[in-house]
Amino acid sequence: MRDWFGKLITFWTLIAVVSGIAISVFADLGEDVASKSTTAFDSSVRAWVISHQNPIIYKLAYAITWIGSPAVMVLLAVAAGVWFYGRRGRSKAGVVIAAPAVGGMLSGVIKVLFGRVRPAGGAILNEKSFSFPSGHAATSAAVVVTLCYVMAREGMISWTTAIVVGGGIPLIVGLSRIYLDVHWTTDVIGGWAVGLFVAALSAALYASRRASTAAREQRHRIHDRSQSRARCVAYCGCL
Repeated sequence: MRDWFGKLITFWTLIAVVSGIAISVFADLGEDVASKSTTAFDSSVRAWVISHQNPIIYKLAYAITWIGSPAVMVLLAVAAGVWFYGRRGRSKAGVVIAAPAVGGMLSGVIKVLFGRVRPAGGAILNEKSFSFPSGHAATSAAVVVTLCYVMAREGMISWTTAIVVGGGIPLIVGLSRIYLDVHWTTDVIGGWAVGLFVAALSAALYASRRASTAAREQRHRIHDRSQSRARCVAYCGCL
């Protein structure tokens, strides 16, 4: 019991730290974007990327950006949720897996609030929404990080795999948006921060449901043992 409680405290501490970092990064970045103080940095990165674009890598980046699109990520979240829900004892995970889909909606609302114009490449690929933050970066981070966290907590994958996959996929998706010239670099960083925050909230909900389920199962075990003792006493009394 003490070991379980210690692990629970550790997970909650991790969730709190990740949430704090995500909020801090986005707050600072959002302030800089609003004041346009990131223009020089974003323009420099964009100029370097455009000067190093390659037709083959461009097509690869386009494929990656499609795979990491909010629509595909939402489908992944729903599919994972349905799968988890159908597994005995994992309905709590199914509810949480679908939650990161809100990352896309959250980034959409923030886009309107900032109203930042995309770089020129956005018009070429018919990207009509505002630029900050990146919806692809936000949704891929929210969905993949949460999925990897839950799978690691459920013992389905190792924590090393969870960290590599959970960090690698959103990273690649975000970089593809910069390479395609549809987002400024700070858009992607902001998207990662939003997605990480949503993933932390989802992890908190999962941890809460997991703890409540464990407590309920403990109460049931205590109740069953009490009933067993009572039946044993009653049986012995009849002899």
